[in-house]
Amino acid sequence: MINNDSSMKTFKILFLLVTFTMNCQLLKAQNPLVKQWDKRFGATAVEELFAFQQTGDGGYILGGNSFSGISGDKTQASQGQSDYWVVKVDSVGTLQWEKRFGGALPDALHSLQQTSDGGYILGGYSGSGISGDKTQACVGDNDYWIVKIDSLGIKQWDKTFGGIDNDALYALQQTIDGGYMLAGFSGSGISGDKTQPLLDTCVTCVTRADYWIVKIDAAGTKQWDKDFGGLSNDNLHAMQQTTDGGYLLGGYTASGIGGDKTQPIWGANDFWIVKTDSLGNKQWDKDFGGTLGDYLFSLQQTMDAGFIFGGTSFSDVGGDKTQPSWGTSDYWIVKTDSIGTVQWDKDLGAVSLEDDFGNISQTADSGYLIAGTSYSIISGNKTENNLGVEQSWIIKTNALGIIQWDKTIFTQGHDEKGLAIQTKDGCYAIANYTDGGTGGYKSQPSWGNSDYWIVKFCDTTQVIVSIPGINLSCTDTTFCEKQCIDFYDLSTNNPTSWQWFFPGADSLSSTLQNPTNICYNNYGSFDVTLIACNAAGCDTLMLTNFINEYQSPIDSIYQSNDTLYSLPAFSYQWYEVTNGIIAGATNQYYVPTQAGNYYCSISDSIGCIAASNTIAITTGIGVISQNDLLILKPNPFSDNLTIILTQNKPVEINLYDVTGRKVFNQTINHSATLNTSQLAKGIYIYEVRSPDASGGGVIKKGKVVKE
Repeated sequence: MINNDSSMKTFKILFLLVTFTMNCQLLKAQNPLVKQWDKRFGATAVEELFAFQQTGDGGYILGGNSFSGISGDKTQASQGQSDYWVVKVDSVGTLQWEKRFGGALPDALHSLQQTSDGGYILGGYSGSGISGDKTQACVGDNDYWIVKIDSLGIKQWDKTFGGIDNDALYALQQTIDGGYMLAGFSGSGISGDKTQPLLDTCVTCVTRADYWIVKIDAAGTKQWDKDFGGLSNDNLHAMQQTTDGGYLLGGYTASGIGGDKTQPIWGANDFWIVKTDSLGNKQWDKDFGGTLGDYLFSLQQTMDAGFIFGGTSFSDVGGDKTQPSWGTSDYWIVKTDSIGTVQWDKDLGAVSLEDDFGNISQTADSGYLIAGTSYSIISGNKTENNLGVEQSWIIKTNALGIIQWDKTIFTQGHDEKGLAIQTKDGCYAIANYTDGGTGGYKSQPSWGNSDYWIVKFCDTTQVIVSIPGINLSCTDTTFCEKQCIDFYDLSTNNPTSWQWFFPGADSLSSTLQNPTNICYNNYGSFDVTLIACNAAGCDTLMLTNFINEYQSPIDSIYQSNDTLYSLPAFSYQWYEVTNGIIAGATNQYYVPTQAGNYYCSISDSIGCIAASNTIAITTGIGVISQNDLLILKPNPFSDNLTIILTQNKPVEINLYDVTGRKVFNQTINHSATLNTSQLAKGIYIYEVRSPDASGGGVIKKGKVVKE
């Protein structure tokens, strides 16, 4: 398995040899947190937890690596030396299902996320070829390996991405287009799936690495990849898609100015941040560090559109670090604005070693929750002694990084990788992997060498707040041509922050409660997503194809003989420019009865409207035909059509519909009023024939309209 953190682990080995003088009488905590429950999951060998998230149903998903066969909580045989192992529990920690995914060689899971379809995306790195659950050959020594599963843990697909050397994935996220961003570090040059050269030119380094991100679609097909690096070792450990559709990448670097890195290094390693646009093009980069080693492992965009970064620091005051170290290494958090300018930084620690930094996240009150592990006794910022050797240590700060409380998570053993989240009900869930048995906050014995462990705490002095019940509205959802609309949050339970996503609009996102003037300039159907949060947590509402923008129809009218015609449409209304709407003129055609300027307004099946060109009629058409033979009137007619012969000679009158079918026949001598009530509205062709033996032919043909 890849290990780029050997310099930091050296300190751990030293501290494992030290016998701590433990104070068995624990100091009263600064906070009112009360344990609710805890659960252990494992088997008879080693389980290592690296990823942890609350799920949409209020439960939790835990993921990492398992070296065990079937035993304990593990029901599937190992595929190789180590496999991905995922555990799903309900809201009180009861096991619902667990799944193993692996190939014949070591596979290491480092990131997971619940996806919009209720399933999960799993990511890490693999040295396995086609074997077990792995369906694609390994490209290099280790590759990115992605596994997509459904809501019950059933595998849907897997994908491998890599170059010819070592590539290790540490972060992934479903993107707003339904695809995924994969992030980690790569030692590969142009080869396999990697299209850009390695920038690390360090010849004395044990390992060489750049940041490497890979964008894939919803089915796992690669869309593009990008390499970012300096001239030495750069290790990416954290990534997030930002509200502008771009990406924020973070890790630590040993590089000075060179390659993609525009700022000098302060110490042996610094935090290094890279901001890209939605296509992975670099927008800016920032270096933050002190005079020794500083290692970034977690980041998040904050409610004010800035960023928070967290990791461990071996540095004292110097460079960007404004506070002295408490011990060997401390937690270090850095807050910046939206373009990476430092607003403040905080050193949080005690007299010994704080390491295995887990994560930093913003809480519903705009403060921050920081998690990792600590070897320290009561000192510095730490108010409780460890019960075991190394314990998870949690710190809650306000929006300016001022500590509100800290909590040591007691076991009788050695704990690794502290992770913490604020839950939807406003409580806190902490997860790690531990070799501790029953003792401290741990109520179940160990299965093997180390197990997954999750424990939940609540502040029982706080008023219980329910998460928002999300609802929304807008000024319009279906419209024709380009339009700007306003959105309104209708959520219950008093949300305090909002995150809107408008794919397809000119403004892709907003953090306002009621965003206005959101403009859609492209035809199609578009989703709208609202995430609303309060002190109890967040909830999400995604409305699929909620906004529909249609192109208006196009109309044109033309004249044929005495009739005006419109292009085909769903409905019609004829107008005369001076007199306005023409009552009853709702057919595709219209026969003007007087001089004027005429046009037609049409609509399609959606209700989009268009107006035609205007045609001028200079004389009325009230009499259809008048010559030395006959007069037909009125036109248009309703139930009766009058025919007057100008000479005393019998003729045969026929009417035909537009299909050529004869619908009326009568012979008259001088004049007659024809009853046409049985005829449908429309255009008819009249035909006058002479019935005598000498003629027998057509004397006159023309057109008449019934309304």
